[in-house]
Amino acid sequence: METYDIIVIGAGPAGSAAAIYAKRYGMNVLIVESGTIGGQLSWASEIENYPGVPKMTGMDYAESIRKHLEHLKIPLQMETVNSIRKLNGKFELELSSGSKLTTLSVILATGSSHRHLDVAGEEAFFGKGVSYCATCDGYFFKGRTVAVIGGGNSALTSALYLAGIAKKTYLVHRRDGFRAEQAIIDKLMKDPRIEAKLGFVPLALEGNDVLKKIKLMNVSDNSESYLDVDGVFVSVGEDPNSSLAKQLGIPLSEKGFVQTDEKQATSIPGFYAAGDLTGKGWAQAINAAAQGMAAGIECSIYIQGLKKKH
Repeated sequence: METYDIIVIGAGPAGSAAAIYAKRYGMNVLIVESGTIGGQLSWASEIENYPGVPKMTGMDYAESIRKHLEHLKIPLQMETVNSIRKLNGKFELELSSGSKLTTLSVILATGSSHRHLDVAGEEAFFGKGVSYCATCDGYFFKGRTVAVIGGGNSALTSALYLAGIAKKTYLVHRRDGFRAEQAIIDKLMKDPRIEAKLGFVPLALEGNDVLKKIKLMNVSDNSESYLDVDGVFVSVGEDPNSSLAKQLGIPLSEKGFVQTDEKQATSIPGFYAAGDLTGKGWAQAINAAAQGMAAGIECSIYIQGLKKKH
């Protein structure tokens, strides 16, 4: 069985950057991806905030990553890694097909998954009024009416961002108070462009070809009402895809994010993590790519040192 220098798990901005840098360091690298090249960004209707990319669809971004990997002759295997273990100084990965891979090191870049509302219409109107990223898609609702659903820092920050773009911004939260930092709450409450709808939960998202309204329930009396909107931004949290790190006993934060040092290294030598699953900084492609760069370089230096010892 071939032993790779580095196996990168995930082909989003973090994983692809890690693999690109590792390859340029002369590493024998493989990417394993279970879903879509480009990660969550591949679903974006348009990308306009990545330096050097004035305008690009998520699918085009994914295709550009694929071409970049092909240009550098970095192999890409479309499979799910079911389990991982460290044995005799190497990592063994078992794939969904039942096959196994062996590597000297791993860079985990599996990202995170947006929590969903799990209400009627959410899936049907995804990309047709429903979004999980205000900074990604907010501009497309310029001068229109939008709603943010959530009550934490991310939701309030999204509402403040959208208030500068949209005609009207609602903030819908099930509790009678927010779970955000007080400074952010104070800023939001002073903004006349934002109307807080506290004590409401969404029951359904409705429309025809595109989203038109939210069906709400008042939690105090169970009464129902409708809110006319052009867009809904769901911001009820992220779940890091960190199960593989957990299998190895790598420390996770209370919210399940993989703990790394400034070099993206975890507590296990040879195992690095980068991107959204680390919970460090903004959940933006440029930040994930920067972490991937660091992981790719530092992991390559680790492998070089390992080979010198042998």
